[in-house]
Amino acid sequence: MSEQQGSTPRRGRRPGDEAMPEKIMDAAAAEFAERGYQAATMRRIAAAAGVDPKLVHYYFGTKEQLFTAMIEAAFRSWGFPEMLADRPADTPDSTGARYLTAVLTMLEHPGMGPAFIGLLRNLGTHEESRRIFVSFVSTQLISRLAPMLPEPLSETRVALAGSQMLGLVFARYILRLPELAELSIPDLAAAIGPTIDRYLIGDIGPA
Repeated sequence: MSEQQGSTPRRGRRPGDEAMPEKIMDAAAAEFAERGYQAATMRRIAAAAGVDPKLVHYYFGTKEQLFTAMIEAAFRSWGFPEMLADRPADTPDSTGARYLTAVLTMLEHPGMGPAFIGLLRNLGTHEESRRIFVSFVSTQLISRLAPMLPEPLSETRVALAGSQMLGLVFARYILRLPELAELSIPDLAAAIGPTIDRYLIGDIGPA
């Protein structure tokens, strides 16, 4: 089976292998972080996990599907999208500030952070990286967050907030602009959180 094409992975677990998916994902996180998405291979991930490559495909399908599963698991572990619910925007710990703090903290985590930043670095030149990111935005952000936001234009609100975050991530972690790279996460959350609040729950103009 090619790493670029493949059938939908099986979701069931083999008897006695309850911890195997987590073991594979840990190995994949280390491989993606060290080599980046493009250079990582399913064979090396399998070797690091101590399993046959066919077992990696059994649980996750293609490399693209495995990476997507890792992104989804990482965002769930940091509380997305529940952090956006039931908190007034005018509190110190506002929706936008919590959202930004969680994203930046995840990106600075030594496990998932380098792999995700590597994916973003290749968005303009690597079609598979672009496809993974667009799929994640569509299925994990817009489809899950939009129902929690005010109408009208709830999907537009998610896209606007995402564009603000993406610009910040590029400037801080890829371009490494000193003015942003040297600021602490709390300082960035205080400065940019209100803008994200406006996109998510404030006035964004006429429908």
